[in-house]
Amino acid sequence: MAEARTLQQAVLGEILPHVGRRSAAMAGEARVSPGRRRGTSGGAVAAMSWNALRVPQSVVKRVGTGGCHSPKELRRQMKYILRDEARVAAWSNQIGIDRAFGERGMENVIADWSASWCGAPKRGHTDHIILSFPKGTEAELAEAISREWAQEVFGGDYRDRYRYVAALHCNTDHVHAHVLVDKVGMEDGKFLSISRHSEISYDMMRELHAQIAGEHGLVLNASSRLSRGIMENAPRDTDLQAARKEGREPVVAPLDPESRALREAEIRRHAEGYRQLAQLAGMGLEADTPPDGWMGRIAEGAELAATNLMKGMPVKEGFAEGVDIPAAGADVIGRLIAARETLQAEADTAWSAIQDMAPGAEKVELEQLFAGQAREMGRLLGRDFLADHSSSVSPERDPYRVQGIAGLAARAAEEGNPLVAEADAALGHFRAELARVLAPMEARLEEAGSSIEEAAARFTAPHRSEAQLEASRPVDAQERSDWLGLERDLQARARDVFAGLHMDRDLLADLARQDILDAGQGSRLADIATLDKLISDVRQDLRDGDMDQLAAGRIDPLMDRIEDPGLRQAVFSELKAIAAVDAGDDIAGRDSEPAAIYRTRIEAFERAEERGRDRDDTSGDYGL
Repeated sequence: MAEARTLQQAVLGEILPHVGRRSAAMAGEARVSPGRRRGTSGGAVAAMSWNALRVPQSVVKRVGTGGCHSPKELRRQMKYILRDEARVAAWSNQIGIDRAFGERGMENVIADWSASWCGAPKRGHTDHIILSFPKGTEAELAEAISREWAQEVFGGDYRDRYRYVAALHCNTDHVHAHVLVDKVGMEDGKFLSISRHSEISYDMMRELHAQIAGEHGLVLNASSRLSRGIMENAPRDTDLQAARKEGREPVVAPLDPESRALREAEIRRHAEGYRQLAQLAGMGLEADTPPDGWMGRIAEGAELAATNLMKGMPVKEGFAEGVDIPAAGADVIGRLIAARETLQAEADTAWSAIQDMAPGAEKVELEQLFAGQAREMGRLLGRDFLADHSSSVSPERDPYRVQGIAGLAARAAEEGNPLVAEADAALGHFRAELARVLAPMEARLEEAGSSIEEAAARFTAPHRSEAQLEASRPVDAQERSDWLGLERDLQARARDVFAGLHMDRDLLADLARQDILDAGQGSRLADIATLDKLISDVRQDLRDGDMDQLAAGRIDPLMDRIEDPGLRQAVFSELKAIAAVDAGDDIAGRDSEPAAIYRTRIEAFERAEERGRDRDDTSGDYGL
């Protein structure tokens, strides 16, 4: 079980020990849609805590074949959910008020709904939603939760107000509610859409189910499959039902390599989240709390979950049987949120300690580490936790951004990248040359409370947080105005240094390729500094007559000089434009094409290459 820790030990790792040696000032998804007006359920903290305690999952699903295309189909479905042998309660909402419903009103509802139907929607004019509950849930409790849930989702808080008929069934191990919804909105006529990208999504409905259940004393979870360590796709409901009847395993769509890699990365991030949760729960332990208290159980379960995920196993693997579930009134999440407030206070102290350091590269490095930890903790504790530290300054507002340097910094820190050594060396040369160029400005920097080393370090960091940028600027209005002017001077000199920086062509090509992929809408190829440097490097290597061939539309001179085919096309386009400029004119005004065209081409070549690798990997299966 995790021991109680301070923020210094648990969250910021080695940052504060360094600060302590150098500063005398050192002392000691879950998203719920805005339509929901009740208090939040604790978000990721709640979801991951309930995973660690093996709390049952909310189950909300749409019947794939449940959309009715005609009054006849609607009659058949309504008779199914209202049948006496399964139904224990039935209700409807036709005019904004939910009330008891019986078969006598069925024909009126069918006529009323179908009268507003038009067209032939692929999934039908209705939706059929099932809301399921854990074994042992009392019917009265399930009915109360289901009625409130249906009124919240379809009663007008989201998109439009929709009519529905619902019934509670107790004919299986899990009591469950069926909700038939007319997709035509009653107020604005908006057609009901339930999908990942809609206002009414499956995640929203599950989170709402868990939240309302908690308010009624039933604890449910609404976590993602990946947060539980389940990587593979879920089987389709239709095949799941067929597999049960046929006594076989359901068919699961295989994952392509790219999707698998993305999910593996997401699971690793969840593992880090569980480690942070264990630390947070450790901080919530009171001195007199017994080891089997809820904070201790969460800390222990979260540590096991993190270990399981890193081993490629699901969260629940290895848990002891018989772990009970806290009642909603136990306020387990409330205690974790209280620990969150402690983290906030200690983080403020830590940040103040960093700011009390003497200006220099080390101070900037600690600010970067602080921002990185804030971003990681924000995944667990919510976007508002240390928000100014976890959010990066946009490129348009960042006075320390020099196109190409952020890419160099990222590659220098990327383990396993074959260009790490070259990137690190280029970054070192840039920093040294920038320090030399800034030497005449040393007095100005010191007067403003900075230094040459600190300024150079800011330019070579991959990004800056909002808090970091604000802390570097004076509070006094006049001093701040002078400093903003100094920032512009610094950026201009840093760009000149980068323009003259020599880099290996493979590294330069890699940076240019990434900058094309990251280019904003409206950017031209000529606006990309790394591509401009690559073109200058290639031009120096061209032989007599090569530019004439390029001007004539022949790409041959570049075939051995640029490996990536998409990037090669971009270089070719720019060299053709340069060759078309009249002698003596400035090539900066050349007719440059939009970067978006070549972003698309690079991505297309990348997909084609990936398909080729897939064929190579499977060729043995076909005897090739």
